Amino acid sequence: MIHAFILYDSRSGSTLLSSLLNQYAGVVVGQESHFISLILENYRDEKLLTVEGVLELLYSEPRFVEWNIDREQLRHRLTGRGSLSYRAVFDAVFMEYLEVRGEKMPEVLVIKGARHDFHMSKLKNIYSDARFVFLLRDGRAVFNSKLDMVSLTGMKMSNNVFQAAFDWKKMVNRMNGQSVIRLRFEDLLAAPEREVLRILDEFGVSSEGKEVVASQQDYYKLIGSRQKHLHQNVGKAPDRTIAVKWKERLSPAQIQLYELICARELLQSGYKLCASGNVPFKDSVRVIGGQGLHWIWLKLRNIFYYTFIERSLLRKLREKRFEQ
Repeated sequence: MIHAFILYDSRSGSTLLSSLLNQYAGVVVGQESHFISLILENYRDEKLLTVEGVLELLYSEPRFVEWNIDREQLRHRLTGRGSLSYRAVFDAVFMEYLEVRGEKMPEVLVIKGARHDFHMSKLKNIYSDARFVFLLRDGRAVFNSKLDMVSLTGMKMSNNVFQAAFDWKKMVNRMNGQSVIRLRFEDLLAAPEREVLRILDEFGVSSEGKEVVASQQDYYKLIGSRQKHLHQNVGKAPDRTIAVKWKERLSPAQIQLYELICARELLQSGYKLCASGNVPFKDSVRVIGGQGLHWIWLKLRNIFYYTFIERSLLRKLREKRFEQ
C-alpha cells in the first residue's frame, strides 16, 4: 500500500481533490486530521512513545475523534505491537480506520492533514513509498476564501492580508525544489478528470484501481459534522468561476498589498499580477495601517486563546520548532 500525503494551505481545494480521488477503486482518502503532525511534534524521539501517551494525544484532536475509531480497539492494537515506533502507531491507526470504513487494503491510502510539509523528510524515512501532492491555489483566492470562514476552533480563519499572504508565501517557498507532484487548483477545476488521472498515474494505480466505484458525495458524507460547514461545495460539480471570485470581492488596495508581498511567488506559480496602478494613496495607507494593527492584535489574541482557553500554548511552541 502506497502512502500519499496532500500538502496544502487551508481553503486551497484539498477536500475537492480528496472527493475526486476517493471515487476510484484503488484509492482510499482519509478525512482531514492533524494526528500525524501531533505525534511527530510532541514525540521528537520515537523511543519515548507510550500507548497511553499516544491515545491521550490522538483523542485530544477533534478531527481525529470524528474518525470514529474505538479507543479500546486502538489501545489493543497498539499494545499488541510491543515497542512503539512512528510507523507502528500510524499503521495501527490506519488499519483501524480502514476497518471502521469497511474498506479493504487499497493500492493507495491518501492522507489529508495540516503541517505535513514540515515533516516531509521524516515521513519519507517512515514510508519509503511515500508520495507527496502539493496542491496550490492562487494565494489571492485563498485569502478571499478565508475571509468569512470560521474554523473548527470557532475563530475566523486568516482574515488578515499580512497573515494570509506570508503563510502562502512561506509554503510556496518551502515546496521549491521538493520532489512533489504539483497540482494547481485552477487546473483541477478546468479539467478534473484529466488532472486526477494524472495523479493516479503518478501514484502507479493499476487499470482496475482506476475504475470509478463511488461518488464525490460519498466522501462528503464522511466529513465530521463540525467540519461540514467548511466544505459546502464538495459533492457538486467543480465550479470554475470560484477561481476568480476574488477579483470581484477584494478591494484594489487589498490586491495591491497582497501582490506587494507575494509578487515573485505568484508569477513563479503561473499567476498574473493584476493590481491597479492607480490605487488612491489614502486607500493604500488605510489598508496597510489597519491590517498591520489587526495582524498585531491577532497575534496577541492567539497567545491569550492558546494559553487560557484551549490551554495548548506548549503544543503550539513545539510546532514552531519545525517551522522554517
